[in-house]
Amino acid sequence: MKIIDVTLRDGGHAVEFDWPLKFARQYYSTLSSINQIDYLELGYWGQKSKSANTFYNLDLEKVCDVTQKSNRSNVSVMIDYHYCSHEVSDYPTDSQSEISMIRMCSRKEDINEALEFGKELKRYTNINVSFNIFNASNYSEEELLEVAEEVVPYPFDYIYFADTHGDLNLVHDLSRFKGAMKVFKSGGKRVGFHLHDHSGLAMVNYNELVKNNLDSTDTSVRGMGKGSGNLKLEYVLDKKYLGKLSQLILNNEKLLTITPSPYELITSKYGLTDNYAKRARELAMPIADFESVCEDITSLDKDSYNGEILK
Repeated sequence: MKIIDVTLRDGGHAVEFDWPLKFARQYYSTLSSINQIDYLELGYWGQKSKSANTFYNLDLEKVCDVTQKSNRSNVSVMIDYHYCSHEVSDYPTDSQSEISMIRMCSRKEDINEALEFGKELKRYTNINVSFNIFNASNYSEEELLEVAEEVVPYPFDYIYFADTHGDLNLVHDLSRFKGAMKVFKSGGKRVGFHLHDHSGLAMVNYNELVKNNLDSTDTSVRGMGKGSGNLKLEYVLDKKYLGKLSQLILNNEKLLTITPSPYELITSKYGLTDNYAKRARELAMPIADFESVCEDITSLDKDSYNGEILK
């Protein structure tokens, strides 16, 4: 199974997307030498409306500053359809040799518009484009099949399911995805999962992906990521690479640290965005009070944070 490592992108939440350049270069150089890793996802592309910090607001100059113009074509960047520029001329094309994939995630309510934009993005950039189905655990089997039938005609190279809330247990839940996966595979798509670890199940879920011959998964060094983080790269990496990865970690231990919140155990229990957990921690809510609120959150408020709920 191939790996897309998202340490700088998803792990950017832990450092406000302001990684030191020295570390970013060391990370890129080290992980680029590991054949098991297909792509290194350096951050978000040009989403300056939310943050002006480097790794939320990448452009080609900033990417080249990290890669030092290596010409490896192994960089991936992420965009959120609901935040990104919808002008395709704002994106990198195959005229450069650093970035070879753009991954776009879409919320359920945006999928139709996102698909059309993704088609234009693929046409304009002529590089790999991945369509990431956000908050996938809150889709029923029927909804997943419907989305698959809708998505498969579009010219995406990868389709990813994102366990955004860290509540999937693929020992039991993978069967819900199999119909959609079959549709995607028959349409020539490479299929993967982005696994969060809010429930401590990332490795369990990874093993299920291996058993079922999935094409790709996301990892991050030490699980760096939003909330309780992601599948740890060091747990799935071929042992021959552990020496160089361990040295990278040792050199940057303080930087490569996240603090899982007990509130995230509750949001994962109910399949909610961990933004509710972040707000509950700020309010120092008793867990019992927080859980009583969480069990009543429904519909799109589960996936998209509603600030009115926890005032």
